[in-house]
Amino acid sequence: LPQLDETSQVETVSEENKSLMWVLLRQLRPGMDLSRVVLPTFVLEPRSFLGKLSDYYYHGDLLSRAAAEDDPYCRMKLVLRWYLSGFYKKPKGIKKPYNPILGETFRCRWLHPQTNSHTFYIAEQVSHHPPVSAFYVSNRKDGFCMSGSITAKSKFYGNSLSALLDGKAKLTFLNRKEEYTLTMPYAHCRGILYGTMTMELGGKVDVFIKEESSGGTELFWTPSEEVRRQRLKRHTVLLEEQSELESERLWQHVTRAIREGDQHKATQEKSVLEEAQRQRAREHQQSLTPWKPQLFLLDPLTQEWRYRYEDLSPWDPLKDIAQYEQDGILHTLQRETMSGQTTFLGSPDSRHKRPSSDRRLRKASDQPSGHSQVTESSGSTPESCPDLSDEDFVPGGESPCPRCRREVHRLKMLQEAVLSIQEAQQELHRHLSTMLSSTVRAGQAPAPSLLQNPRSWFLLCIFLTCQLFINYILK
Repeated sequence: LPQLDETSQVETVSEENKSLMWVLLRQLRPGMDLSRVVLPTFVLEPRSFLGKLSDYYYHGDLLSRAAAEDDPYCRMKLVLRWYLSGFYKKPKGIKKPYNPILGETFRCRWLHPQTNSHTFYIAEQVSHHPPVSAFYVSNRKDGFCMSGSITAKSKFYGNSLSALLDGKAKLTFLNRKEEYTLTMPYAHCRGILYGTMTMELGGKVDVFIKEESSGGTELFWTPSEEVRRQRLKRHTVLLEEQSELESERLWQHVTRAIREGDQHKATQEKSVLEEAQRQRAREHQQSLTPWKPQLFLLDPLTQEWRYRYEDLSPWDPLKDIAQYEQDGILHTLQRETMSGQTTFLGSPDSRHKRPSSDRRLRKASDQPSGHSQVTESSGSTPESCPDLSDEDFVPGGESPCPRCRREVHRLKMLQEAVLSIQEAQQELHRHLSTMLSSTVRAGQAPAPSLLQNPRSWFLLCIFLTCQLFINYILK
């Protein structure tokens, strides 16, 4: 990867923070695990680790292209390009995101303008010791899903430290039943106490080259300005619509204090959250009720964390209308054209107790706000208004916005019109059959008599007009 501008990645540390850093360093020992060390807030990136993991999907359109690619070699190259695209986006200076609280969740989505689809990202902190973050990514319309878990580890070695992301992710192309297993490299930082501070990615990489003597080179990925402008738009949930354990709402006071430069208040707010977590752990221990994740479960056979509402079925454009998310649960809206009814699949009614009927829809916001906003913009096509948006429907309830209600009403009107036309078509069939049978019984040739009868011509014109209209509607 090309070297980025160093000035954009360097942050000057104040004298007060330097003294805190030396106090911290005196507590460390070579080989010490940093997961249990309380770090000062000025070295924290003002967001949770669950949200940071979502940075890998700003170029999720590469996965959409890979799912549609028929050539296996080109498909593999697109997957590699997407994998490399997740490493260049980083904060100013060396920052560490918040350690997620047990049970903390984060969800967001990306709009794909080229395919008019959405990629949904859902993550939950399923373990605290060791810290395990489980995540699930889905875009069934474009044909890919991803699931996995990451255990964050870190080691201090005197003048250097390493951050290890232990775990793997499984990428599935739904239409091909093809899976890719991905692992994460470790990050190694040198020059903490003396020398030039540098950071690099490392680990073991296996490369298989088929044409050893080709001598050609190919650039898989480079974060140019054009590439940065092509980032997809990420939409997060409005702060007031988040639950108590969703990342942005949970850490909002710590984040605000860090951005205002009040490190003392940030430390206090962070201590409040950590103490509340310890109190919940004591309550579970006293009541002898183990804590259970809300959105993920541990597979007893593979010991892998799986999303409870995982759907790996291929997208059917004749039946599937939209994929949307509600309260961290992904649903698929389906249309049954034969019965004129609309059904909702992926609903947890049969597997999971639904919340009360007056619970608000926590929908990804399309408009930026002070806390939940579009974090990156794309330089290509602005967000369009599809006939049926991926998030415009709630099972058993009314559409959440006037525009969506108009779309639903329009669909109902079209379905009623199609049904009435089908009834008229059946009636015409009955009339024509009666006329043909009567002419046969009279011993006349059916074709000439029908052509000479004006009423037959009139009914035939009506029949053809209705048939053309039905074909136009169904198209």
